Amino acid sequence: MGGQGRDGTVVGRTDPPIRVATATDGRYLPYAAAMAHSLAAHRAPATEVELTILYVDVTADDQRRLERGAAGITIHWVLMDADSYQRWGVEPDPLVLAPQYFRCLLSKIMPATADRVIYIDADTVVLDDLTPLWNWPLAGLPVAAAGDLMSVIQDAISHWQELGLDGEAPYFNSGVMVIDLPRWRAEGIGDQVLRRCQIDRDRLLIRDRWPQHDQYGFNVVLQRRWAPLASRWNHFPERRSSRPGIVHFLGDTKPGAHRTRPEFTRLFVDAVDATPWAGWRPTVRAPAPVRR
Repeated sequence: MGGQGRDGTVVGRTDPPIRVATATDGRYLPYAAAMAHSLAAHRAPATEVELTILYVDVTADDQRRLERGAAGITIHWVLMDADSYQRWGVEPDPLVLAPQYFRCLLSKIMPATADRVIYIDADTVVLDDLTPLWNWPLAGLPVAAAGDLMSVIQDAISHWQELGLDGEAPYFNSGVMVIDLPRWRAEGIGDQVLRRCQIDRDRLLIRDRWPQHDQYGFNVVLQRRWAPLASRWNHFPERRSSRPGIVHFLGDTKPGAHRTRPEFTRLFVDAVDATPWAGWRPTVRAPAPVRR
């Protein structure tokens, strides 16, 4: 099991491995366990991986259970409660104490010597070694990410003109990001994203339905300042793909949902059933009846 320093930062190593981070609470823990198992199972034998799990409401017993299903990688646990936020100089507004916002603090949490981290949402399965993603060229930009289902800003942010945004600028999904940590620290990017979401807390829904959470703030703050990732590194499970690197069960495309392709549900089932949460399945909503 990995460690956490007295100041809350992750204790690093002299030769940095591939650093990955995710976020969870007790409710999402089976997803995090499946993701951690798939990350460990698909790394190349020579690839050293450290996974930092930003968490709240996860017991020490459950931490040990998750680690048993992810043999071969090092896991650090970082508690993300109100006291932790204050220690890192962030006001613990209840809005941003939700796991969706934990990634905004990565530049404060990761070792000062770390220059890069891959953030991956918990509701994913990893299907390939992450070395190509770890080495993805950022071209001087703060982050690399894949495009969202909403392809441009005006599709996702109804008040884009009021914010002075370019409505035709591409809109990215924050569920998988390769992060330039020195640039985040220098520009205070995480803090900017949190402030933007707090200011616009009543306007974080796409089409009054889908919550954007941190993704809203990232797209406002980093408009046209992100490098595009190949979509295979953040593949949406309603779409066909013969070779996804990471499948992301976002929104209403959770495993078993009617829009989720069966082959991707099976991949998730295989992953979660290889952990101490074997047999767990998400509760999914039935499709709305078709009006005739």
